[in-house]
Amino acid sequence: MLNDKLQIILITYNRKEYLKRTFDYILAESSPIKDFDITVLDNASTDGSSELIDEYCAKFPNLKHIRHKINIGGNANICRAFEYGKSSGKEYIWVLCDDDKYDFSHLDEVEKEIENKTDIICVSNYAFKDKKDYTLAENQIFQLTFVPAGIYRADLIDNTVMMNMYDAVYTMFQQACLSISAINNGKKIKVLDNAVVFNGLHFEDKCESIQLTRGVDDENSILKRKKDTKWILGYSNILSLLKDKKLIGRCMDRAINYKDIYETKFMFFYDVCYYFIRFDKYGENYYTEIWKTLNLKLKLQLLFYTIFLSIPLFILYFYPSGDYFNIRLLGKTIKRVKK
Repeated sequence: MLNDKLQIILITYNRKEYLKRTFDYILAESSPIKDFDITVLDNASTDGSSELIDEYCAKFPNLKHIRHKINIGGNANICRAFEYGKSSGKEYIWVLCDDDKYDFSHLDEVEKEIENKTDIICVSNYAFKDKKDYTLAENQIFQLTFVPAGIYRADLIDNTVMMNMYDAVYTMFQQACLSISAINNGKKIKVLDNAVVFNGLHFEDKCESIQLTRGVDDENSILKRKKDTKWILGYSNILSLLKDKKLIGRCMDRAINYKDIYETKFMFFYDVCYYFIRFDKYGENYYTEIWKTLNLKLKLQLLFYTIFLSIPLFILYFYPSGDYFNIRLLGKTIKRVKK
């Protein structure tokens, strides 16, 4: 019955080893979704991923391979996945990535929420400290920026949401259009106590190729706005879709003060301050409205980092990231040296 209601779409591009590991998770003999309808959106891979998908398709008739003729970029492929899921005719959509880890021990909890017609089922919980955080909208939005974290009712995707998703590709958070629209319209979001999907890659792995987020080999060949977008900058822009302006402030507070394997709190602040001290209109437009929503504590923190730390560090800054040591000059990382 769950298969009849749930469309699974797996997005991939040039990560054959990770893709194989993902197939081993979702198509294992013990996997409860091994017989589900699963469509792989292959973003014109050139590393043998396409051939690997075909091999699995030969073994699993429920697996469908759609290979794009050209690379449309990782974030556009996410939009394409939701668009495909909407057109599948199934009640729910789950978009998977090719680099994460899965535990299907509690898939029955997903089935229960689908039976209850829950609008968004959050199947990942690494961004929450404890269960009391599960009901806070700012934490839900933050967690659901992780693409596989959400299983969505297909009817959440209307013309406006789909248009916003494609328009938000440069922010790298196009999938957040769904959770934000749901919150704006009072829809039900349920965070499962037992996670099904876990973020599988470390930050240094994701930094190896700008193809993963930008979709190109040469970052100088893309629009300046997209090239310059940082994590926190893209996140702040997508939050402008929220109707509750106070919630925008709480979401920014949650993001800036978050610390995990990807970034340190200071690096988030560094990126925020970097755009505050830029004098072009492009940077100013992002934060003029956001600034009004920040609480006093966050404003004071931001001013401190900007005045006493970010300006000198904008000129020259050294920082570690995973297995690498980075040198940033005039706001741009110019050298990455393996430790």
